[in-house]
Amino acid sequence: MKKKISLKWKIAGYLSIFTAVMLLIIALLQTKLLEPMYRQSRIEAVKEAELIVENRLDDDDDDLLTLIYQVAEEQNVCIRVLEDGSDFTTGNMGCRLYRMSEREVYTELSRAASNNNTYMNVSDRAGFFEGPLSDIMYTRIIEDDDDEDMTVIMVNATISPLDAAVDTLAKQLLIIAGAMVAGVLILVAFLNRNVARPLTKINTAARELSHGAYEADPSADKYREAEELNKTLTQAAEDIRKADQAKRDLLGNVSHDLRTPLTMITGYGEMMRDLPEEKTDENLQVIIDEANRLSVLVNDLLDLSRLQAGRIELHPEAFDLSMLVEDELRKYDVYKVRDGFTIRSEITDDLQVIADRQRIAQVINNFMTNAINYSGDTKEITVRVIRQDDLARVEVEDRGRGIEPERLPDIWDRYYKIDREHVRFSQGSGIGLSIVREILELHQAKYGVSSKPDEGSLFWFCLPLVKEQHQVEGK
Repeated sequence: MKKKISLKWKIAGYLSIFTAVMLLIIALLQTKLLEPMYRQSRIEAVKEAELIVENRLDDDDDDLLTLIYQVAEEQNVCIRVLEDGSDFTTGNMGCRLYRMSEREVYTELSRAASNNNTYMNVSDRAGFFEGPLSDIMYTRIIEDDDDEDMTVIMVNATISPLDAAVDTLAKQLLIIAGAMVAGVLILVAFLNRNVARPLTKINTAARELSHGAYEADPSADKYREAEELNKTLTQAAEDIRKADQAKRDLLGNVSHDLRTPLTMITGYGEMMRDLPEEKTDENLQVIIDEANRLSVLVNDLLDLSRLQAGRIELHPEAFDLSMLVEDELRKYDVYKVRDGFTIRSEITDDLQVIADRQRIAQVINNFMTNAINYSGDTKEITVRVIRQDDLARVEVEDRGRGIEPERLPDIWDRYYKIDREHVRFSQGSGIGLSIVREILELHQAKYGVSSKPDEGSLFWFCLPLVKEQHQVEGK
């Protein structure tokens, strides 16, 4: 695998490329493009001067002369206006326009007349001191349709050579290049210290994250993103520590759940082997019950693993959720007789939903198992199935000791247990709520819990009612 470049050198590389591109652009503008841009600028100045004069031809003669003088000075051009036999001349009388013979003037007028009354000519000529020059000659003929008068505006400008300016700019470019290189080096050092180095410190500290150890370096919090990354990794380390501790707790609980029925199965089996008179139906039932307890535990662990790996597919079908809850509650009548539980039900009839019947039954049983395990001394459980707008809502409420608010977000975790006190009223594995979460999220169902310490807990989930049922009830 190709070795990745560090952030420090990437920053240096990007800034170097940026500097080189900017210097290249400046060099092109100051050398190759300076002369054509200057030439175009002078052409635009000539056109602008002509347009200003053209828009003021109706002024008095004195005002027009003043305007011509001002425009010629501002645009550094020479202007000559021929109107009704008058020749408005002002400004630099040594300008080429004022030295033109009648034949030359007539030639320019002819060119303009044959070119839609407008003609511009850019020609090179030899200069006295500055080397070759370029002349811009612009002629504009304005005809008055009413009295057949004609006005001619002629504008002339000189384009001087830029060799000296280009040489000067080239020297400036070297100075600019040196300044930019120095600036890049300073900027790279600054970014390395304030961007790359904090990330390097965070990365070094994050290498111990897999062990749940991460000590944030306050000096790395140079900017908001680094500070947020530090906080995220600190929280991740805390979550890893909690998950690791919860996993150890789960392994302890599962080991206890496995060991207890195995011990009873082994004990009762050896007793029945050594004492033939102990081969009674009651002892055989104990072995069967403990084997069933082991089966439930193993199945729950396998279900959780498959659900989280996405290897379980749902098989949705339409069924009556109310009837399913009633059927599942009959399994818990034994707790009423044997352990003194009070299980009340408030069920609205005929709530049709589409879901995986077997998995929803598993959710209900896990809610019931959780309620039995944590109902405390009250041993009171209430089960409700109600219609809530277009949803069927199932609630399982106990009157136990409840859950502290800060622990509520953690109860759905696969390794989390409310406490380490092992309660064994039922055949649950202790991971039922994790299975519930996976099943309900596969159904894209809403679910949750509300609880207060010493007042009990209420677990619930909702499934959409069948659309046909909405329509019938809405009529």
